[in-house]
Amino acid sequence: MSEPAAAPRPIVLRRAQLSTAAWQLMCESTSAALGLQEAAAAGGPEQPAPLDEAAAAAGWAELSKLEMSPAVGEVKREWIGAVALLLTAPITVTARATFNDVSTTSVLGLRAGRGLAVHQRHLSERDGKSTVITGSEDSVEVTLFDEENIWGATARLLPPLDLLRAAATAAPMGQQPAAVVSAGADPDQLPEPAASLVHAEDANVTLSVVTSTAGQPARVWAGMWSVKDQHLYSVTTKTGATPELHLTEVPAGHVANELVFAVVGAHEALAAAGKYGAQ
Repeated sequence: MSEPAAAPRPIVLRRAQLSTAAWQLMCESTSAALGLQEAAAAGGPEQPAPLDEAAAAAGWAELSKLEMSPAVGEVKREWIGAVALLLTAPITVTARATFNDVSTTSVLGLRAGRGLAVHQRHLSERDGKSTVITGSEDSVEVTLFDEENIWGATARLLPPLDLLRAAATAAPMGQQPAAVVSAGADPDQLPEPAASLVHAEDANVTLSVVTSTAGQPARVWAGMWSVKDQHLYSVTTKTGATPELHLTEVPAGHVANELVFAVVGAHEALAAAGKYGAQ
């Protein structure tokens, strides 16, 4: 009789919801414990301001209640290891999105087969033809995951639209842009679908993958997408004598496909850098 198949590991291995002050204390304590310099700011979506005495005391009390801290000034070893995944990550994914007047910033660090994600929500509003952040929640979600689930860990943080969260699907080769916008074009005279996306898109997502190797410039990949009326568009730029913005309709799953390939490329860059450094 065959053994029953093992249940798949969940996408989220551990999850915690905590205040921005408590998260800042965890980052600062991890940086100090590991002897890192200027790493605390990398542990969250925004550059933190120094905490005053009352805020620090409240943060440590919160961490104690969450069983993340055994005493003031200390973070449990397992959480130091988890936070270190982000602070020392050679591969960092940043996702920014806007949907229904809520913007989000998510930072995911990948290291040694594991990942840690920090997610924060912001209030936003349309200001003419752009989105302006008007405030941020005093709370972050921290999740630990296996790197093989990088898309699942990222997708759950994106706007709840199938077009954006679908599993990986490549766009057809040689697809022509639905619209091309030249630099300096009048925003009020744009062709469709550019006009609708600029004035009233339903959602947008921007992703970046940064690969850091010692002694070399950071390697950066970035992608941007916009959604309008159940259509997903990839937004790309073409440089040259006359820069252009290309809007190309792509299938659901394109965001996942591009992110997974970008992370694979990041690993290849790290491997090449390690091989070069060993010579």
